This record gives sequence, C-alpha cells and structure tokens, in this order.
Amino acid sequence: ARRSQAEQLIQIGIALSAQRDLDSLLWMILQKAREVTRADAGSLYLVEEVNGERQLRFKLTQNDSLNFSFQEAIIPATQTSMAGYTALHGEAINLRDAYKVPRGKPYSFNDAFDRRSGYRTRSLLTLPMCNVKGEVLGVLQLINRKRNFDARLSGAIQSRREVQPFPESAVRLASSLASQAAVAYENSKLNKEIQRSEERRV
Repeated sequence: ARRSQAEQLIQIGIALSAQRDLDSLLWMILQKAREVTRADAGSLYLVEEVNGERQLRFKLTQNDSLNFSFQEAIIPATQTSMAGYTALHGEAINLRDAYKVPRGKPYSFNDAFDRRSGYRTRSLLTLPMCNVKGEVLGVLQLINRKRNFDARLSGAIQSRREVQPFPESAVRLASSLASQAAVAYENSKLNKEIQRSEERRV
C-alpha cells in the first residue's frame, strides 16, 4: 500500500505540474486531496498579504453530498478560525469531531454552514500548503473521511455509520500532496506573471 501511495503521489505531482490554468489547478488540488483521504467535502483557502496584514481568500469548496451556491470571500487570518490558525502557524489540525475542539485551543469550529444546510461536519483535517521555504501559501480543509469514497452522506444515521476520523497515514499522504500543490501553485502564479509582463511589452 505504501508503494502504491507513493506512485499515486507521483502521478498527482505530474498532473498538477502539467495544469497551466490557475483556477483549474486549485480545483484539481482540492479534488486530489479529497480523493487520497476519502473526504466527502473540502475547502481551499489562499494566503494573501495586504498592507503587511495576512488574510485568507476562501477560494473554493467541494461537497459530494450537497449542492449549494458558493461565493469567494476574504476572511482575516486570525487564530480563532482553524484555517487562520494553520495559515499563521503552519500546523495541521486533525479532529475526530469538529464540534469537540480540545480545551485550551484558540480556535473554534464555525458551524454556520452546517446550521444553514443541515450538513453535519464530523472528522476535520486542516493542512498548510507550504512551499520549499516553509512559507504557507494556502490551507486545505478536508471534511468527513468516508469508509467508501463513492458514498453520499444523506442523514445523520448514515453519516454516523460512514464517517471516520482521518488516520495518521491519511494526514501524511495529504501533507505530501499539499507540499506538491504549493510548488505547483507557485509555479503557475509565476508563469502567469511572466505572461502578463510579456503581454505588456508587446
């Protein structure tokens, strides 16, 4: 299994580096991270710096069990949110149940989406996308690891039966993918900037 995981990561790395379109690349990063961890849903945040202040762009979200409208949003990168904490500290957060954050942690789970949609977030994994210098470029949030990736979570009973915690092996796999993703994202941004400066010259 270890070898097939390594092969899987190599294949994903090739696919990511071949993707030139930035938005398609980000979509693929989240999709692949969900596939390798069997996560029902997930979100991707990009770290941006404005006037020396770090903020998070809530860039995209995916959910296999629910259809809903989504709008990009800017949120402050503060320790009170899990994505903000991971962006600031470069640390992964792995919770068996998002509603049971260990005491003494500065962050809490924002249940607004669950309340609005009737969805139930259980297992939750928040990972930094770090480049080779160790800078956090983005944050991946993976939600509800399923026994069977093709299952759809309809209702509390099925959700309880189907959803598992993220094991350490899934955390390692997703962390490797997140590092690859950060490098691919950085390269894609660089290519876009080169393209723009060439267009300005013409």
